[in-house]
Amino acid sequence: MTKNDGGRTMIQDSPELAAMKLALGQQLTALRQAGGKVQQQIARRTGYTRSSVAKAETGRQLLTREFWTTADELLAAKGALLASYERVRRAKEEHEAKSREAELARAYAEAQARAEELRATATPSEAHNGTGGLPTGQELLPGLVATVGAELAGSLAGPLLYLALLSAPSSQAMPVAWRAQLKEQLRIFLHEWANTVERREHLRLLGQLSATIAASPLLSLDSDEQERLSKVVAIPSRVDAQSIVHIETILQDCKRQQDIFGSKAVLHTVIAQREFVDSLLDECSDELRPRLLSVYSGMSISIGYYLFDLDDVASAMHYCEQARAAAQEARNTELAVYALCNMSYFASWQGKAHAGLDFAAAAQNLASKTDDALWHVFAAERAAIAYAIDGQHKECMTEFDRAQAGLVSSAGRMSPESPVYWYHEGLIDSQKSYCLLRLGQPGEAAASASKGLPQFGSSIVGDLAVCTLRLATARLQSGEVEEATRVLGDGALLAARNRSVRLSHEVRTIRASMQPWHDTAAVKELDERLRGMGFGGES
Repeated sequence: MTKNDGGRTMIQDSPELAAMKLALGQQLTALRQAGGKVQQQIARRTGYTRSSVAKAETGRQLLTREFWTTADELLAAKGALLASYERVRRAKEEHEAKSREAELARAYAEAQARAEELRATATPSEAHNGTGGLPTGQELLPGLVATVGAELAGSLAGPLLYLALLSAPSSQAMPVAWRAQLKEQLRIFLHEWANTVERREHLRLLGQLSATIAASPLLSLDSDEQERLSKVVAIPSRVDAQSIVHIETILQDCKRQQDIFGSKAVLHTVIAQREFVDSLLDECSDELRPRLLSVYSGMSISIGYYLFDLDDVASAMHYCEQARAAAQEARNTELAVYALCNMSYFASWQGKAHAGLDFAAAAQNLASKTDDALWHVFAAERAAIAYAIDGQHKECMTEFDRAQAGLVSSAGRMSPESPVYWYHEGLIDSQKSYCLLRLGQPGEAAASASKGLPQFGSSIVGDLAVCTLRLATARLQSGEVEEATRVLGDGALLAARNRSVRLSHEVRTIRASMQPWHDTAAVKELDERLRGMGFGGES
């Protein structure tokens, strides 16, 4: 049973669930009274109001796991109270899932009935417009199955039926009121469907839908290519080399979008695509499996960096570890180096110098087995950063010298197919600037950042912002406050465009270090600029 509460669909408790909640509340009451405590003491310890505790004791409110954990500890229940809560929680989830499934079935039945009603009542002029009448569910289903597979077609048959009715040429002759009703029912149906699907299944379905969308004219795929990728979505065993090329194209497009719009703009798309690729691996032929594993590894590396950029380092490390495992299974040395280099960087960023050095050493060892000189450069640069975090100046500069020499020797021999095709001397100068700041040499850091900035293209917004912010920090540490405010304003503008959580945090950190000069005209002007960009001025 469900009821509507202010526009939200509320699921009512079954008698069995209500009885379990009441029994849990009575258990709480008995333990509280045995311990000589009042409701207010429970409320104060758990952070809830006395009224909420009273509702929990009468079974009217379940509250959170944190509440029951704290209450269990406070009342010395030795896990009994928490175990009872877990039984009620599981029963509640099962009841809600069954209720939503029933609502979903009812909504689909209504969709079919409404479609038949539209067909039956439409006049010839309304139902026909040179291309036939309104389609039925039976007419639509074979096409859906051919496009997205039987399982997905079954999950989305209701909303896709509505979409077909609304997008058919004959719908233009449909009365406005009918179209409005269909749109509203579509909105309700999609909302209910989204609430029914578990998170992992939801991501998998989104990944399949993304693949179908990716095979659209937006990516300039011709009709044969669209059909090939659609069939792969429906029948994973049909994956072929050309299908993998299309999936790789989607990832490359996301990388280019990330350069301009930032990690947040593409994160969920790449996660969905990775779930799709994961679903293909079990059905992929032995011949193509290494290549598909490499795609999976590359997507995992990208997700790891996007999460790092959004200040979630733990998750970033998790995805890069999965990327390394997939690359090793695929015997793809280059991607294994890539994953290790990023893991070194993430560890160094957290101040874990020894872990950063270990990952960098492993990356350099693997890089020695490749012919692509850029991997040697990349691994050396990551080792340099780890040495800087560990305070080893000489070793840090030695690695940077090695990286710059490798970049010179690889000039004109860079493959556009290399995963690190984007690497250039400006990036080395930017990272060297960061290391010099860590080593207490702001003057040299400013010179290195200034040298690197002109080498960045304006479209690589994130890297340009990083180098600019490092220059601002170096100017400030050198005592050039006015110049530092000007550069920080420029860096903040880039960070705002890129929407990086990490860069936004760095903007605020640099501004906070300017607090001793907050009354100067330069800092006041900077605060005006920052407020205009949404940074809120003083930190």
